[in-house]
Amino acid sequence: LDGPTIVHINLFVRSIMTISDNKMEYSVQLTFREQWMDERLKFNDYNGKMKYLTLTEANRVWMPDLFFSNEKEGHFHNIIMPNVYIRIFPNGLVLYSIRISLTLSCPMNLKLYPLDRQTCSLRMVSYGWTTDDLVFLWKEGDPVQVVKNLHLPRFTLEKFLTDYCNSKTNTG
Repeated sequence: LDGPTIVHINLFVRSIMTISDNKMEYSVQLTFREQWMDERLKFNDYNGKMKYLTLTEANRVWMPDLFFSNEKEGHFHNIIMPNVYIRIFPNGLVLYSIRISLTLSCPMNLKLYPLDRQTCSLRMVSYGWTTDDLVFLWKEGDPVQVVKNLHLPRFTLEKFLTDYCNSKTNTG
């Protein structure tokens, strides 16, 4: 195929469990989704009778090697079943969806404490591919959604935004 694989990302913030000015970190629970085209996975939908195939094992298909670069700790949810699915559509579109909990580093400037404002990021990076081969894009429309009744003691979520931070390293 010509050009990089384009992976569209969106996420739903289910909860922000803790924000620690002491440890300079925050913990969040997300539903995280990636979508990409894989021409090799096209299949006959029998005139619309098969909308998609569902897999629960990620090792059955090629997956982008995304990781959260400011993650301190993270885990998947496996009670009662793994909270993950992969849908493959007849045209080769792959949708990967997973529920995860992360504790992320958030360097804070506390000079104006307790009247300070902090910007905490969720940084996503490819582990081994360069943008020649793999490009992450925010999904069109609302790429980040937040649960309506988000409760944050001692804090207020003022806004959230998406951005890009491509960088060159020694390896690519």
